[in-house]
Amino acid sequence: MKVGTPILRVKNITRVLDFYQNYFRLQLNNNGHKYENIGPAYELGFSRNSTFGTTVAPLLILHHDPNARNASSNSAGLYHFAILVPDRKSLASTFLALKLSGTHFDGFADHLVSESLYLRDPEGNGIEIYHDRPAEMWPRDSEGNIMMDTLPLDLQSLIAEMDYESSGKPTAFPTGAKIGHIHLRVTNLDGSILFYHDRLGLDITVNWKQMGAAFLSAGGYHHHVGLNTWHSLNGEGHIQGVRGLENFTITVPYKSFRALRDKIKPQYVPEWQQTVEGIDKNQFMISDPDGILIAVKSE
Repeated sequence: MKVGTPILRVKNITRVLDFYQNYFRLQLNNNGHKYENIGPAYELGFSRNSTFGTTVAPLLILHHDPNARNASSNSAGLYHFAILVPDRKSLASTFLALKLSGTHFDGFADHLVSESLYLRDPEGNGIEIYHDRPAEMWPRDSEGNIMMDTLPLDLQSLIAEMDYESSGKPTAFPTGAKIGHIHLRVTNLDGSILFYHDRLGLDITVNWKQMGAAFLSAGGYHHHVGLNTWHSLNGEGHIQGVRGLENFTITVPYKSFRALRDKIKPQYVPEWQQTVEGIDKNQFMISDPDGILIAVKSE
């Protein structure tokens, strides 16, 4: 399973495009053509010369909606989308390039399985940029379960990965990147875990229920989906038409796609897709308990 392109509804398209193009070096793959089901949208991705995460799918899609409303502070929605780079040196180069450009960071963290940078785009969408440590280095408990934490990131050690004489000026995402996971704000942790585990079939890798968070994945990864109620416990569900996450993509092998399609109950399929045609193709939309839309695709 792969987590793919998030679609963000943005109000000030000029400002947000400028951020992703000038700071992240993303290239505009189209010119705001009408995108299926959502209207004018802009696809952003890396050059096909990138050696990591090269894919037909864009890294990010921006849906321009000048009438988009602000979401309430306790609503369900995007906590952050996470951009995965291939190695520590790429993370160091990206950090230095963004820092030299004047980008503001919200924070940094060592999660034991990965090292991360945190920031926001001009409309407040959370972004994590990270690299994974080799899977054999991921700490595990006595039962073999993955262990994660949030510790201070050793920035000096990270910066030391760069050799200026051989590397030249640092650049953001020097070898490309891809979406590694999505982290959501939810209103009821148990209900969301039930959906993503029982309905979508993800494994629970870390359950910090007492701290209001959980992480789920497929194929032994540390997490493809993160959930938390830190600011949204018993809050409002996700409402279409507000700034932020429009939907995100999950891609699965065709056999898994067929099994998942047959397993989905009508109550999780949006009303506008509750037809045989709507859930019988190589893609369908489902809605989690908070109304967050997910495009499920086969590969």
